[in-house]
Amino acid sequence: MVRTVYSPEHCLQYLEQYATQEVYVIGLILGQITEARENVIHLARTPEEKSPDGVSETSYTSEKPEPLRNLLGVSETWVADHAKHVTRMLPGGMFVQGIFVTSDEDIFEDPNYFSKVKSVLNYTFKAQNVNPYMAGNYPHSNERLILHMCTSTKVLTCKSVEVGTGNKTSIKPVEWKFLPKPQQWQRLDCYYEFDEVYPVIVKKSGISVKHQFQQILESAHKTIESSVMFIDGELKEGSEQLEQLNKKKKLKNSTKSAPDVLKSMHVSLFVPFENSLPETVEYLECDGNIHFSGVVASSVFMYPKATVGEAIAAVKQDIIRSLASRFTMHCDALIDDNLLPEEKVCFNEPPRRVLVPVGSLYLCDYLFPGEAPAEALLSVKELLDLQITEGDVICDVETPADTSEFDALDRDTSSEELLATPQEASQFMYITGICFAMFVLIVSILIHYYDGIMACLRQLFSRS
Repeated sequence: MVRTVYSPEHCLQYLEQYATQEVYVIGLILGQITEARENVIHLARTPEEKSPDGVSETSYTSEKPEPLRNLLGVSETWVADHAKHVTRMLPGGMFVQGIFVTSDEDIFEDPNYFSKVKSVLNYTFKAQNVNPYMAGNYPHSNERLILHMCTSTKVLTCKSVEVGTGNKTSIKPVEWKFLPKPQQWQRLDCYYEFDEVYPVIVKKSGISVKHQFQQILESAHKTIESSVMFIDGELKEGSEQLEQLNKKKKLKNSTKSAPDVLKSMHVSLFVPFENSLPETVEYLECDGNIHFSGVVASSVFMYPKATVGEAIAAVKQDIIRSLASRFTMHCDALIDDNLLPEEKVCFNEPPRRVLVPVGSLYLCDYLFPGEAPAEALLSVKELLDLQITEGDVICDVETPADTSEFDALDRDTSSEELLATPQEASQFMYITGICFAMFVLIVSILIHYYDGIMACLRQLFSRS
């Protein structure tokens, strides 16, 4: 059976735009795979490489370098970095499904070009596997799409190849269908709150922020994977389709609504009590603690015929992917990863999530404290090759961090540096109290026995 992929009409216009200009272009295919259907949501051109030796995760700029003339000059590292950046913007359940190319050469017939395409896909596959919490690769298949449009004939060809298998190559034909109408998506919204305390052990080299974040991520992943998901307050069967839930909800409410509008579903995650307990209890002498708190806003978009089980996996994946993305971006922005033991209180605020429109759904971007929505426009233009306005960016899904608790801790720490420690203060008060009590006792004795003491003194003086 031939693999079939469904794509919106604007993807065809996007390819024809570059094919008409007769320029070589390589980019990423973004989409979602479910048991019911495979959908492509967007094609994102890979930015031109700045320089052959300037490849890094922060090398994307708005400068326009010299364009490459053919596929053989492309850098696998550059495309892989593009895929990692774009994966951060994808909600759970969506992946980089392959690459597209517009060129005059037939990349499937020319062995050099096809070898280059396989090399790019394999390198990207390995790079996406480096951080498993990012879920960069679709877990149930190693097949990746190759979409090619010839700039001279405008002929579109799509095939799939298996990656991560060494020298073995399995090429399969793929039927690519364009949808004249926008694809409907079932939106699922979840707000997951974190409020955990983690121990900190200070080493001679200091405290590694990246290491601490990694521990938090591992713990969060275990907790979320063990959680149970409720949709609109009810526990659903994993094999049930999302559109069936909508139909049952309409019948239950008996209200007339627009048939083409799918209302958002609210998702709640609950951790079973037995899973919230630690497996073992260990006593550690710690030098401090990390209070990790905040709310992650998750918005996942699923094909309506997807199952509840697929939706559950997508929501959990989205929360962990979002955390991993923020931690990576935050650590990359740090000047020094180590915190010195002398720093009694330190506040770290990873970037917050904003939503950006792509067709009939939303992807996301992240803004650091103090950044304006205009920063998201640059990321969308550079990484997704899309032009949006500042008003299109939805910034209120998450609020900036509340620093009141940190400010209170900072004031308490400053006060402790000026005053004596509680132990020293209590010792001083204890000694002072004893001395004062002894003084009062002596004065009381003198007053009470004043007459007797004076008589004794007079007898002593008279004898002498």
